[in-house]
Amino acid sequence: MRKRIICVIPARYGSERLPGKVLYKIGGKTMLQRVYERAKIVGIFDKIYIATESRKVQEECEKFKYEVIWTSENCRTGSDRVAEAIGKIKEKIDIVVNIQADEPFLPIEALKKPLEIMLGNPSINISTSVTKIREKEDLYNPNVVKVVLDKENNALYFSRSLIPYPRIYFNPDKLYSSKKVVFYKHIGVYIFRKVFLEKFAKMETTFLESIEKLEQLRIIENGYKIKTAIVKKDSPCVDTIGDIEKLKM
Repeated sequence: MRKRIICVIPARYGSERLPGKVLYKIGGKTMLQRVYERAKIVGIFDKIYIATESRKVQEECEKFKYEVIWTSENCRTGSDRVAEAIGKIKEKIDIVVNIQADEPFLPIEALKKPLEIMLGNPSINISTSVTKIREKEDLYNPNVVKVVLDKENNALYFSRSLIPYPRIYFNPDKLYSSKKVVFYKHIGVYIFRKVFLEKFAKMETTFLESIEKLEQLRIIENGYKIKTAIVKKDSPCVDTIGDIEKLKM
């Protein structure tokens, strides 16, 4: 039986690092519009919703007739906002795709590959995408979330710090071709089974999650696995005005 797949884009206006960043424009389009269009291209979602706490975001969505679900100002994380939104939808849902609203150039494979992995294995509760770090400035940028994997591509840990820490010589100017050490960055997409998303939202905020400010650590700290798909294309981070200016170039 075909699974019903819903996409929810959590679009919080009050971002801590850059308030209102989801409405900043790149090439004449807001980041939110670009993210929605990326989701639309995939062509496999039964519905796409924007989950927000902001009238400004709602007004922007109304221009394009995007479906909006109103959520609380007090959601702990983007995934908690998605869980709240899903709780207001009455239709049957099997899988929920959370695309962060600051991923305006999200590679399509970063959506398709983890979704294919989940559809092919009913034991997987959550999947996401990672890619190799190619630029040395990303290694020590706390806004670029690093991840280490086990032999089955399950995430062992996510961090804003450099992981793994290399005690061997490596050339940071040749990261992409390096065979001595590979660094991976997380791409902002989470694919949940609905029942697990509901369980996630009921979990208390965990110690490491609160330190790193990374919601996915709540899952790992509670003993669950996050399956990753390694994708070839990068997705540039958008956390500062400088990041936006780079993308405009």
